[in-house]
Amino acid sequence: QNKAPGLIGWWPQRAVTFVDNHDTGSTQAHWPFPSDRVAQGYAYILSHPGMPCVAFDHYFDWGSKLQGEINTLMQVRRDAGIVAKSKLEILCAEDDMYVGRITGTKGSLMLKLGPRYDMGSLVPDAKAGWSKAAKGKDYCVWIKLDGEEAAAEPVTEAAAEAVAEQQ
Repeated sequence: QNKAPGLIGWWPQRAVTFVDNHDTGSTQAHWPFPSDRVAQGYAYILSHPGMPCVAFDHYFDWGSKLQGEINTLMQVRRDAGIVAKSKLEILCAEDDMYVGRITGTKGSLMLKLGPRYDMGSLVPDAKAGWSKAAKGKDYCVWIKLDGEEAAAEPVTEAAAEAVAEQQ
């Protein structure tokens, strides 16, 4: 159906999204999000529809690297104008790769999650105005702002660099 699972696929304007909170992870650690995928989780919730919330512990206690990644992802969300009811188009959802395109009020984002290196024809095209905006272990986010000229950096090279850094 090309919709995200759960509430963000059904009623994103009412969906509060989070990676961990005081009931799941945090100091209680009842059902914590896998610690090696926390940055990927934030790449997903901060690029997608819904109302994302950042866990206090993740932002203030997990170190400057994760805090910097979260800051970048929050800024990219603002730059593209991603809001709770932004349109999501799922381009790929396979075991080793997820790609989604999200349309905001000021531009669009593309998110690639997963360890797969070869995105094939799904790699955002710099000639069409896409540029790499954020990257981390097993994720990359590209942005295309409305009315912007094509990015100077070829996105296909950026994608290859982001994946190569993950290995």
